[in-house]
Amino acid sequence: MKRERERGVFSRSESLGALDRVLLLGSGLDQESCVGGGSGGGGGCWIGSGGGSDRGDGCCDSNHSHEGTEVYYRMMIEANPGNALVLSNYARFLKEVRADLVKTEEYCGRTILANHPSDGNVLSLYADLLWQTHRDATRAESYFDQAVKAAPDDCYVLASYARFLWDVVEVEEEEEEDLVEREDASSMYLSPPSFFQGAPTLPPIAAAS
Repeated sequence: MKRERERGVFSRSESLGALDRVLLLGSGLDQESCVGGGSGGGGGCWIGSGGGSDRGDGCCDSNHSHEGTEVYYRMMIEANPGNALVLSNYARFLKEVRADLVKTEEYCGRTILANHPSDGNVLSLYADLLWQTHRDATRAESYFDQAVKAAPDDCYVLASYARFLWDVVEVEEEEEEDLVEREDASSMYLSPPSFFQGAPTLPPIAAAS
């Protein structure tokens, strides 16, 4: 009975430790490290403060580290499918580390459904994806508006919105320039040549007396 209780406590502490690692990933305050397995358990990724070598046998390469981090995310999402913080951190991980914009859009959408509309950063990230991948200015601006309302003092949200507005103006100017060039080119081909242009004007014939 005692062993079963100890095993239960150990499993629970492992789960909480993994959740802590996932929740810390998006904070920007901690360093991601991947360590080999020690005598106390299996290897994997942990999020720490840039700790030393006492946590394991050494650092793995970055690819192994990212794979281990993604395993933790999937495990936490499976256990907490409606946890908006885990979903949002995983969405950022997919965009910034994996560069998987399709899955980033999926998990941004799931985060918004789970936590709408309080997370201005996720709303801003989703709006940026709509613009960058679909060039959907209308929907992107709608989500940027929601992001600014949710986080009016967030520098990241405001900077992302400003960049989006600047990009839209540039795209519109480029489209106008292309339209003018196409119209000029088409007018050159459609205008019929004037063969009599510049010919001397003959005086009227005088009536015979």
